[in-house]
Amino acid sequence: MTAQSPLERGMAAMTAGDWESARAAFEGALTQTGSADALAGLGDALFFLGDVRAAVRHRERAYAVSLRAGDRDAAAESAIWLCLTYGMAVGNLVAAQGWHARARSVLAGSDDAIPLAWLEYESAILSTDTARSHELLERVIGVARGLGDRDLELCALAERGVARVKLGDTAAGLTDVDEAMAGVIAGEPGDFFTVVMSTCSMMTLCDMIGDLERARTWSDAADEVMLDRGCPYLFAQCRVAHGRVLMLSGRWAEAEVELSRAETVARGTFPGIHGRVIAGLAELRTRQGRSAEASALIEEAGTPIQTAVAAAELALQSGEPTTAAALVDRWFDAERAVAITPLHVGGPAGSIEAATALGIKVEALIALDDREGAASTAALLDERALANAHGIDAAHAALARGRLATDASDAVRCFERSLDLFAAMDLPLETARVRLELARALAPEFHQLAATEARTALGAFDRLGATRDADRTAEQLRAWGVRGRYVPRSPAQLTRREEEVLGLLAEGLTNPEIAGRLHISPKTAAHHVSNLLSKLGVRNRAQAIGYANRARSGGPT
Repeated sequence: MTAQSPLERGMAAMTAGDWESARAAFEGALTQTGSADALAGLGDALFFLGDVRAAVRHRERAYAVSLRAGDRDAAAESAIWLCLTYGMAVGNLVAAQGWHARARSVLAGSDDAIPLAWLEYESAILSTDTARSHELLERVIGVARGLGDRDLELCALAERGVARVKLGDTAAGLTDVDEAMAGVIAGEPGDFFTVVMSTCSMMTLCDMIGDLERARTWSDAADEVMLDRGCPYLFAQCRVAHGRVLMLSGRWAEAEVELSRAETVARGTFPGIHGRVIAGLAELRTRQGRSAEASALIEEAGTPIQTAVAAAELALQSGEPTTAAALVDRWFDAERAVAITPLHVGGPAGSIEAATALGIKVEALIALDDREGAASTAALLDERALANAHGIDAAHAALARGRLATDASDAVRCFERSLDLFAAMDLPLETARVRLELARALAPEFHQLAATEARTALGAFDRLGATRDADRTAEQLRAWGVRGRYVPRSPAQLTRREEEVLGLLAEGLTNPEIAGRLHISPKTAAHHVSNLLSKLGVRNRAQAIGYANRARSGGPT
């Protein structure tokens, strides 16, 4: 058998998803030959290892070497790659458009249908005209299916789903995205970039319409594929959306990892994406009760409009309802003025964020005793709920109506409706907060039932690590003469290794990842996790993470 060349070894490692081996092989090939193929391969490996800037540098060199050698097809392939990466990974729209134009020039006169179809796909995602984008994607899908290019078909299909939702055909858009993700998860793509591209389109669509359950289902499935290859989400905008899904789902340690990675990619490259990352991190800190850190993040970011909703929530918690209401208004004014932009950057507000903002404004206006204004804002939530089949607006609308109710039984009925909706969407913090509202509404007539609901809310806050909400609930219980805060056992029983494992759990690592980090077997890692859960007196990893977060923030454990 003929020994493989370094270039061949690199290609084989890329196919297997072994990015480190691929990098080493391509570096060897580059030393030997200096070829464009070695440069392009090394760029791809570096991309999946998370070094996007180095990946871009090597791909740019590959483009230049190919062009000098007269290999216009290879040069065009690198230019197409650079357009997509500058646009969706780096967030530099100007550079993306430049490389798209360069690829078109290089391919001038070519009759090769595949690269020309990829150029049309790029034209579609760069277009600010949604109808034009949809038209181009229709054509691209037809070409891809005719030529059997599964990667192009899946990318274009997922992106057509986004275009269809923007055009008002939500059902057809969801069908496109579901079909694309089914193909991705089944392993149809020959190129791993397709997994990332299609998943980013799916996350964008779900954020637009507030379909958290669909986002959670497909992103978890895609994450398994990516973790198998050792590659988490790499596009900054996709990481922001994924981080928000994790945060809303109560998976705060994982959300912090994802948002922190997004911040690293976006910092200094694209202010629009960076503002959304900071907003996500600030919202996470506010949910954790770490108000000072949230405030510092917002202050560090300056005053980008993306942080306005997080700042409004923080202002409301700080007893500044006038500021909170004004920030929500500012955010909506800016969102109405923003044109739909390409590459999912800076586009219209997602349904989840808009519903949250309206809910904050209702609460702020009630605090200001402006019940007429609060009722008007609640009516907007009612209108949105009628147009949105995914529940987030309806849940916030029911919560708002409960807060506005003058009759206790009406308030209870509205809070119960909101509680059911938030619980059905598996939003643990929102569910617990509404449960506390329900407890307060029940308290005048049903003291024991109110105490039970409040204790349940307290347990949820403690498990999440929502220290401010937990303290407020414990204070309410004490005011009612009720005790019942759950307190885990002392951490003094933990061994040094178990303390290390607890820290890694708080970072969101799985048992196999903990094993890799500590250089132990997965079975040993699982044993340590089981032991520390038992010693802390908690039932699952989420409670252990909540304990670690409270200990780190100095809150009660």
